[in-house]
Amino acid sequence: MRVFRVVVPVLLVAQLLGNAGSAAADDARTCDYPADVLDLRNWYIGLPVGQGGKPLNVEQPALATYSIDPWFRATPDCSAVQFRAAVDGVTTPGSKYPRSELREMTGTGTAKASWSSTSGTHTMVIDQAITAQPGQRPNVVAGQIHDADDDVSVFRLEGSKLYITDGDTLHKLVTDNYVLGTRFQAKFVVGEGKVKAYYNGVLQATLTKSFSGGYFKAGAYTQANCGNASPCSPSNYGEVKIYGLSVRHHGEHGRTVDVANSAELASAFADAKAGDRIVLADGNYAIGDITGKNATARHPITVTAANRGKAVVDGGRLAVTNSSHVTFDGLKWTTSDTVGITGSNNIRLTRNHFRLTERGPLKWVVIGGDGSHHNRIDHNLFEEKRQLGNFVAIDGSGTQQSRHDRIDHNHFRDIGPRAANEMEAIRVGWSGISQSSGFTVIESNLFENCDGDPEIISVKSNDNTVRHNTFRASQGTLSHRHGNRGTFHGNFFLGEGKPGTGGIRIYGQDHRIYNNYFEGLTGTRYDAALQLDGGDVDTSGALNAHWRVYRATVVNNTFTGNVSNIEIGANYEYAPVDSTVAGNVVTGGQGKLFNEVKAPVNLTYAGNIAWPTGTASVGVTRPVTAVRTADPLLIPDGAVRRIGAGSPAIDAGNGCHTFVTHDMDGQARIGEVDAGADERSSSPVTRRPLTVADVGPAAARELIATPQFRS
Repeated sequence: MRVFRVVVPVLLVAQLLGNAGSAAADDARTCDYPADVLDLRNWYIGLPVGQGGKPLNVEQPALATYSIDPWFRATPDCSAVQFRAAVDGVTTPGSKYPRSELREMTGTGTAKASWSSTSGTHTMVIDQAITAQPGQRPNVVAGQIHDADDDVSVFRLEGSKLYITDGDTLHKLVTDNYVLGTRFQAKFVVGEGKVKAYYNGVLQATLTKSFSGGYFKAGAYTQANCGNASPCSPSNYGEVKIYGLSVRHHGEHGRTVDVANSAELASAFADAKAGDRIVLADGNYAIGDITGKNATARHPITVTAANRGKAVVDGGRLAVTNSSHVTFDGLKWTTSDTVGITGSNNIRLTRNHFRLTERGPLKWVVIGGDGSHHNRIDHNLFEEKRQLGNFVAIDGSGTQQSRHDRIDHNHFRDIGPRAANEMEAIRVGWSGISQSSGFTVIESNLFENCDGDPEIISVKSNDNTVRHNTFRASQGTLSHRHGNRGTFHGNFFLGEGKPGTGGIRIYGQDHRIYNNYFEGLTGTRYDAALQLDGGDVDTSGALNAHWRVYRATVVNNTFTGNVSNIEIGANYEYAPVDSTVAGNVVTGGQGKLFNEVKAPVNLTYAGNIAWPTGTASVGVTRPVTAVRTADPLLIPDGAVRRIGAGSPAIDAGNGCHTFVTHDMDGQARIGEVDAGADERSSSPVTRRPLTVADVGPAAARELIATPQFRS
């Protein structure tokens, strides 16, 4: 049995920049997390807790819903964030002193900030108070500039004396009578090779500094430890409260462009440059095209909502054409036209809410055009689709699919009612380009009630991967409809007894299907838990035909409680050839567990375990080394069933498939491989069936797994 500790994210209630606001507003607010008080989208926090030499860092998006008392928390009145570091805290390998301190990031928290003092202008303003000093050594740093190697300048309190430093030198005495709890504004402005430091708006020092790899830090960096301060305990600490925090970059690293209406948005698009951050105030917008805007990975163009979900695109059509490194973050889309990405690369749609207005057939997001590649669609919510068309379609040119695109951590739900065709949640490629390679990765998405098409995901090209997704109560299958060399692994198919729910169906050559979990599926034939289908053409024919299966490898999957499990050749004329079915665990109470509807050609069985109950039968007659009839002792464990102690599946999985390095839980398969998707292990579970908390705009980046050892 495993136990998970998962931080369940919520939408931010408020994001405060500057002072806390009126007392009446504070009374009405809730502030469960520091991110409810300060805008932390471009920061991560380093904390004085964790293992020796490895203090805990919390990055976005987990930081949006993170708090740890007393080291990093919102104050009870919601006016500030408390940063505390005790002298006995965990330190980084490069420092003797503990800290509870924010580190500047870029790209909505996804990359470390790194800028130059000689290019652009870089400003940080902190509204703060130092509220505690450690005993015996009452020294606290509250705000600093850092370069690639060391601190450049800091605000440093020693006793009652507040200094601005030049490196490690106490350069300028700001006041010799600082009283703990006194609120003040610290400001750094860096540009043209100089650092200017201000105290309460008055310039205190100008330092000549030429450096690169620059970034800002804010919080409490206690300049004491157990070697020079007593007592050595959590009660001896430095503390800073921050009421407002802002960072601005101008010049090479772009601008912050605030827009409040559609005309201003159009102007910002027309004038967008690398590094620009276009911020949409709450309200409704008609959107237009972005053409020929090429930024960089280090300095993308970011179009973001000031408050996630409150900037609503309800008109126009976004067409991103011949552009690169542009991100759309946190918008709500209700417009009635397609979001199109054409001939572009490194375009990102992240943490958006798509609920488009449909007046007829409509594809919601389409990636296509010549030379399109490396685009990403992640952490979005797609819901309530009732007309033909896809939530997401990956197209390309007339001959080549868009390549190396990634679709991850999205929530797809409520598409239907059932149509005969053209209503997949995701379509990758199409018949005419199905002989090209896409290298698309679809991973860690949640599909719920996706009933629009017999194929929930339809893959129609070569060399794509679908992994670690969860399908709940969704009619249809994950289908490799055209193309070769597809990889499907680590997916969870949970039918929940809903009619028409299925698993995986394939056509074509050299597919790998492993570590998948199938439970409670009711479909048969096209909608079977696994269908190695027949083909209506062999190795040549029309591109829209069903191409015969060759050399499919089906290993280490678990099937339990399905109406139909592994079917072979249920539809069309040509049965699969030279395929392998090995190391699977199949249990069920009806029908044939292994159902050769058409006799396959040269199919190899090895190391499978079958356990028919009720009216079920094994379905094939094979030596015990190929299909062993035995109870695998599957035990309910959370949302799935795993093998129990003494299971015959242990070490029985025919582990000659070197690509099966981990199981469905992310645990390493070491030594003799267990049969089925689960490797019995005491290692932490790092993957599991996804829930709403794990995907979509408010999700944390990763699950936090706490290991519990089985007895």
